[in-house]
Formats: sequence, structure tokens, C-alpha cells
Amino acid sequence: MSALDVLVHLRQYSGDPPALRAALALSRRIDVHLHGLYVAPIPPAAFTSPETVAVLVHESDRHFREAGVADAWWRDRLAAGGARGDWLVAQSDALDAIAYAARWNDLIVIERPQQQPDAPLGWGLVSRSAFAAGVPLLVIPESAEIGDLGRRVVVLWNGSREAIRAVHGALPILKHAESVIVLDGESRGANGGGLLHLPGFDLRRHFANHSIAAEFQPFTAPDDRGAGLLAAARATGADLVVMGAWGHSRLAELIVGGVTRHLFQNADRALFVAH
Repeated sequence: MSALDVLVHLRQYSGDPPALRAALALSRRIDVHLHGLYVAPIPPAAFTSPETVAVLVHESDRHFREAGVADAWWRDRLAAGGARGDWLVAQSDALDAIAYAARWNDLIVIERPQQQPDAPLGWGLVSRSAFAAGVPLLVIPESAEIGDLGRRVVVLWNGSREAIRAVHGALPILKHAESVIVLDGESRGANGGGLLHLPGFDLRRHFANHSIAAEFQPFTAPDDRGAGLLAAARATGADLVVMGAWGHSRLAELIVGGVTRHLFQNADRALFVAH
């Protein structure tokens, strides 16, 4: 299998950022090429005086120039971790840069800040990237402990399109995992009505076809599905959670809450998600 192209979005280009630690941990388990990306934001012009805009643009230009020479830091960190990759810098809105670079990548590693997990109302950069990127995301909570990422994986399974896409994207990781546990909450029954009959998808057979030995555990969600799923995932001792993201209406999930929003805001371990 050829190496996966992995985009690593970094909020800083110094020290030991969580996204980089996660990417390096991933590189120790599967063959990857890491594309580090730093985005120097363009300041908003609305409700800002021309004088202030000039100062902000100058600051953005400075960040862009300084980040351009941070490739030495990136190369040193990759060499120390036994990984390979390159360094990318953009000057734009972060979401635009991530969505653009995602066109030639198979996976995006992105941090969830602790102080502002996914604001406003659960609709921050992580959530918007899940919709805009078109490829799976590896979401790293800022406080997460990164060890052997992908050694013990739990799959939150409900048979949805989003869950299938997440499983498909995670196959390279699942194949190298020491343990895969599926919390199976799929509702069995017809996949359509009347004249609608769609081909079924058998996750057990799919895993067997890919030589993945998985343990299936039936799961019945409590009333608070997000908290229940997170507690069940923690109980497995998994270091990585594979799940579909935003399977229901965005408006409904933002107003009344939802599983994706809860896990994005409260998970203390890496999430492999796809929409």
C-alpha cells in the first residue's frame, strides 16, 4: 500500500503541538507522508478602521514570513520522530486553506483547543472542516495524552453513511491495530420502503475481507447519547475513537445538541471522524 498523505494543521510552529505529536505517533504505526500546514490569518475588514486594518495586515504578513522559514523546525521534528514530509504555509482564512490542501491529502490532523473547544455553539474550525474538507479528520483534543495512537481502537457504529465513511477512511489504521472493538448500535431492519431496496452493508464481513479481527459489543444508547457513547468508549480503554460526524441536521444538532457536538467538546482522546 502506498503512503497516506496526511495534512497536519498547526496553530503554532514551535514547541510540541498536540497535532504534531499525534501525526508522529500515527507515522510509527502506518506509512504516511506528513504535510505540515500553518495558516497566517487574514484580518477581517468589517467594523475596523483603515488604520487598524493596516496594522493587522502588517502583522499577518509578519506571521506569514516567519512561518515560511519554520520548515527547519518541521524537518527537525520529523527527523527526530523518524517521519518524512514537507512544510506548507498559507495566508488566508484557516478553513479555506485546509479545504484547499485537503484536495491532495487522505486525512487531516487537526487540534481542538481546550479553552474554546468548538465555538460558537459547537460550530468552530473542527466542525466546519469536517464538512468542507471532503476527507476524514483526526481530531486531537488539546489535553489528550498521545501514546500509541491506533493501538486500541473503538468504532462507534450505527450503520449510517457517515459511520461507513469513517470506517472506510480508518482501514489503514484498523489493519495495524492490536485491538478493535465495535460498539454496535445499528438498528436492524429494512433499509427502505415500498420499491426502495438498497444493498446491505455487513461490517463484520467487511472487516473479515480486510483481515481485521474485531470484537462486536451491542450498544443501546441512553437518553443522553453523547455522554453515553463517550463513557462506553472510555470504558474500552481505546486510544482512538472512529465515528461518523454530523449525521443529523446541523441546525438540529446546534440547537438541541447532538452526539458529534458532545464528543467534539468533551472527548479526551483522539477522534477519527468523517462526514
